[in-house]
Amino acid sequence: MYWSLGSMKFSVMIYGSISLMPNALESQPSPYLKDSSKQPVNWLPWTNEAFKQAKELDKPIIVSIGYASCHWCRQMSRDNYEDAYIASIMNRHFVCIKVDREERPDIDLFYMEASRIFNQSAGWPLHAFCLPDGAPFWCGTYFPKEDNGQGIAPWPQVLLRIAEHFRNGREELEENGKNALANLLHLNNANLSDPRDWNKELLLEAGQTLTQAHDDEKGGFTPPPKFPSPMKMDFLFALSETQAARMNPTFSNRIDFCLQKTLGKMANGGLFDHVNGGFFRYCLDRDWSSPHFEKMLSDNALLLSTYSRALRKFQNAEDLQVIQKTLHWIDRDMGNPQTGYASSLSAEVNEMEGAHYLWTYDELVKVLGTKDADEVKNLWGPFAKSSADLFLPCLINQDVVSMEKQQQILLKLYSDRSLSEKPERDEKRSCALHALLVRGLIDAGIALGDKSLIIRAADLLNWMESSFRLSDGSVASLLYPDQSKSSYGFLEDYAFWAEAMLSFGAISEIWNLGKLKDWVGRAEELINLAVDRFKDPSIPGYYSSSETMKNAGPVRKKSWYDHAIPSGNSSMLRCFHTLGQLAENSAAWQTEYQEALGGYPKLIKQTPDGIGHALCAQTEAAMGIIEISGPEAYIRELADELRNIGHRPVFFVQRNEKSLWVNKQKIELKTEKPKEIIQWLAK
Repeated sequence: MYWSLGSMKFSVMIYGSISLMPNALESQPSPYLKDSSKQPVNWLPWTNEAFKQAKELDKPIIVSIGYASCHWCRQMSRDNYEDAYIASIMNRHFVCIKVDREERPDIDLFYMEASRIFNQSAGWPLHAFCLPDGAPFWCGTYFPKEDNGQGIAPWPQVLLRIAEHFRNGREELEENGKNALANLLHLNNANLSDPRDWNKELLLEAGQTLTQAHDDEKGGFTPPPKFPSPMKMDFLFALSETQAARMNPTFSNRIDFCLQKTLGKMANGGLFDHVNGGFFRYCLDRDWSSPHFEKMLSDNALLLSTYSRALRKFQNAEDLQVIQKTLHWIDRDMGNPQTGYASSLSAEVNEMEGAHYLWTYDELVKVLGTKDADEVKNLWGPFAKSSADLFLPCLINQDVVSMEKQQQILLKLYSDRSLSEKPERDEKRSCALHALLVRGLIDAGIALGDKSLIIRAADLLNWMESSFRLSDGSVASLLYPDQSKSSYGFLEDYAFWAEAMLSFGAISEIWNLGKLKDWVGRAEELINLAVDRFKDPSIPGYYSSSETMKNAGPVRKKSWYDHAIPSGNSSMLRCFHTLGQLAENSAAWQTEYQEALGGYPKLIKQTPDGIGHALCAQTEAAMGIIEISGPEAYIRELADELRNIGHRPVFFVQRNEKSLWVNKQKIELKTEKPKEIIQWLAK
C-alpha cells in the first residue's frame, strides 16, 4: 500500500538565514530554469552531481517539473519559492532539483507515470518526492502557500510532514520507491501483444469506442477539463476514408457528426483566440468557455493539420478562417522560417492569467463604443473563472450578429490590444515541435492550394538542418536563446523530423522542391539513427531516451500514449510503413512495421483514446500508400484537385509515364483525367 500524506504528523520550525546569491540555475540555457536562478531555494539542475549530493547528505529529493508558459507553475513559484521561510525548509531538509519538461521530456514522462501510480492528479507543476537515488515515493502537483479552503495541503506543511516521515519512517518510503520503480519498468511492456493479434477490425472497434464517448451536445471526447485532441480526430478522419466506414453509412455519418461538432465548438468558443488567432492549451469546463491561456506551438501545429483535413472533407468556411488566423498568429507572434519559432507563449501578463485576452467593460466601451460594448457584453457573458467582470470574445450565432460585424469588432479589439504588453515567449527552439509545424504548413498548403505555405515548409526544413544537426549527424533536441544546442535528442525529435521529411517528399516534385527518393533517403537516415539509439533489442517498442544519455533518469521509459504531442512509438510506426513502401530497403522496414504492431492490439482494445496517432498511422497503412506519377503539369493539376477530397497519403513523382500505384500495386484506370482520378480516389 502506498504511503498517504495525511497519515503523518508534523511540527513547524523556523530555521536560520538563507543565501540570496544566485543558485545553480543561473548558468542553465533553459529560460524556464534561468527564471528561478534568483530564488532563495538552492535549486540544482537535473545532473548526476545533484543525486551524488543527495546521497552524501542523505536527504530526500524534491523534483519540481514545469514549463515557461504554465500559469500555475509561475504562481506556485511566486507564492512558495520566493518566500525566505519556505526556502529555508526546502534547503534544510531536501536537495531541490528543477526540470524544464520541454528540455527533459524523458524525466517528465517518468515522474508523470509515477504520479498516476500514486493515484495523484497528473499535471504541472509536477512535484516528485524521491529517495536520494531518484526513486519516487510520492507525487503531487500545485500546492498553495497557505490553506485556501480547497482541501489542498499548504506547501510548508507538505514539506515538514515528508521531512519528518523520511527521518522516522524511512523504511516505508524506501518500500514505496522500490515498488514504484518496479511498476514503472513493468509499464514499458505491460500491454505488449503478438503482432498476429492485430487485424483491421480493431480499428473499427476503436472508432466506435471514441464516437460513443463523444459529448454530442458540447463536443469533445472526454469530460472536463477538455483538451483539443487533434490525434484522435486525425484518426477519425482517416477512418472515415476507409471502405469499411463508407459501407456503413450510419457509422460514417456518426464520425462526421462527432468531428464537425467538436471542431465547431472548439473554433467558436473560448479555446480559440478570436482576436489574435491561435488556440489556447485547454478548457476547464464542458462548454469550452474557460481556457487556460498558455499557447503552445505544439497544439497549434497539430491543429493546423487537423483543421486542414476538416477543410478538405467538409469545405467549411469556419475551418478556413481558423487555419488562416492560426497561421497569422504563428508568423506574427512566434517567429519565422529563417530563425525558427518559440516553443510557447505565457498564459499571463504582469502575473495575471489571461490579462492579454480578457476585457473589462470600460475597455470594451473605449474601443467599440457603448452600444456595441453593451451588445457583446450581454452575448458573451462574464468570464466564469474571474471574480471581476471580465469578458472573453467568442463567436456568436450569425442569426443574432452578422459574421461581418463580428469580424469588424474583433479587428478593432486586435488593433487596440496589439499596442499593449504581450505575454512572454519561451524562446528555445524545439526540433520535435518544428517538425510538427512543417507538417502543419504542408497540410494547410494542400488544403488551401497555397504554394507559399509549401515554400515556408521547405525553408523551415532547411533551417532545421542547420540548427538541429550535431557534428556527428545526430539530432539536437533544442536550440537555446544563446544559440547553444543540447547535446542529445529524443525519440520524438528523430521520428517527427522523419515524418515531416516524408510528408514534404510526398509533394516536393509538384513544385520542383527536390526528388521524392531523396527525401525518402534523408528520412531513412534519421530512422536508422533512431533505431540504433532507441530500439529495445528484445521486445517491441522504442525508448524515449538513448542508452548513452548523460544524466539519465532512474528508468528508461517507452512512450506509448499521446499527450500534448504524439507518442514517439506511434510516429515510428508511420515512418516504418511509409519506408516499407517507398525506400530501397523496403523489406526490412516492412518487417519493422510488423514487429511494431505488437505494441498495439491490447492498447487498441483497452485505451484507444490514448493512441490516436498510432491508430491514424495504422488506418492509413491499411488503406495503402498511393503513388501518382506523370509530367509536372499533370501531377500539379492532380494535386490541385486533391484538396477537394478527404486526406489520404498520396505521393507524387515526375515521370513521362502517367500511372497510379497503391502499395506498389499498379492500378489500371480507364481515364487519365485528373478530376476523374481524384473522384476515383475519393470513392
